[in-house]
Amino acid sequence: MSKLITRSGSNFTESFRPSSRTSKTPVSVTRDILKVIDSPNVISFAGGLPDDSLFPVQELTEIFQRSALQKGPKLFQYADTQGHPDLRAWIAERYYHGSSPEEIIITSASQQALDLVSRYFIEEGSNIILERPSYLGAIQVFSSYSPNFLGVDYDPEEGPNTEQLEHILRTSAQKPKFFYCIPDFQNPSGGSYSSKVREKLSEISSSYGLPLLEDTAYRELSFNGNIPISLYDLDPERTVSIGTFSKTLSPGLRVGWIRAPKPMIQDLIVQKQSMDLHSPTIGQELVFQFVSSSKYEAHLSKIRDVYKRKALHTSKCLQDTFGSSIPFRVPNGGLFFWLEFPKSIDTDVLFRKSLQAGLATVPGSAFYIGEPVRNHLRWNFSNASEEETEKGIKRLFDIYSSL
Repeated sequence: MSKLITRSGSNFTESFRPSSRTSKTPVSVTRDILKVIDSPNVISFAGGLPDDSLFPVQELTEIFQRSALQKGPKLFQYADTQGHPDLRAWIAERYYHGSSPEEIIITSASQQALDLVSRYFIEEGSNIILERPSYLGAIQVFSSYSPNFLGVDYDPEEGPNTEQLEHILRTSAQKPKFFYCIPDFQNPSGGSYSSKVREKLSEISSSYGLPLLEDTAYRELSFNGNIPISLYDLDPERTVSIGTFSKTLSPGLRVGWIRAPKPMIQDLIVQKQSMDLHSPTIGQELVFQFVSSSKYEAHLSKIRDVYKRKALHTSKCLQDTFGSSIPFRVPNGGLFFWLEFPKSIDTDVLFRKSLQAGLATVPGSAFYIGEPVRNHLRWNFSNASEEETEKGIKRLFDIYSSL
């Protein structure tokens, strides 16, 4: 076995030689936010954090105690890579009509799901299609596999521009591997696809043989209870669907899933084995016992009501403070407002000045592939209190007015 020998006193770069993948993963603005986030003077509207007062701590504690007594050491042992059989069956029945537990794999939340799908599809230089804007966590994961990004414009009222999508598919010399999309209460814009766009996407997927990578992270967070038809329901053969319990139950449990055709699932199982063998058994057991109980629907109803109230309060504060100077739409679900400033305002500058003033947000440029649009800002409304929201929006207005 060869051994790396370094001179005494040599610096880090002479000894540690990272792979090219580390440099291909873009640095997120999260790094700048985390430097100051624990300061008592900072109010954060940056992360997509649920309201932690809504976590069912008492119920999960009781489930853990009961499961530990009933299952004993087995609950703490290695387990099947594909994941908790009963939880997979519950996911298949609730979200994927006509599917089976064998078409589900449990992942360590949706971030690992994105990484597994990237491993499966992306080779260096592969064409993949994303919305503009899109989820920055997905952009980070995909970037580490060195794809060629192709973007389609996104309208929060309708969804992606399907004419642009078809043009890409007609003119690309290399067939795109997939179209990654967030049809429901999109991160960052909070918008949802119209029924017309969903049906058109299904037609395009069928005509061009384009896999749809559907991210359903916010699908359950509809304030009016009206959840449109999923892309899976329209085109189950070509839709790979990922989901998570991070937004509806607890992000700390790190439980998500992928629904895909069985041959793909078998390949993903092998890839996941090489990553972490399996997701933590305890987390899967806690999730299954809670979501399969009568308490889950009541829990969902509660968090929808709270987030709807917070969204309306945020809307009122924005209207009272900014008036008509910045357009925004009130989301019907999800966790975010997408604020549009005049084109003369660079929200990267606004972001940096806000951090200095004790306010954390995310500039819109972080959510774009290719040439970024720099006059938007994502505002998370789910975690802060009403008092913090009022104070934060006033602080944002003062900084904006000073530019």
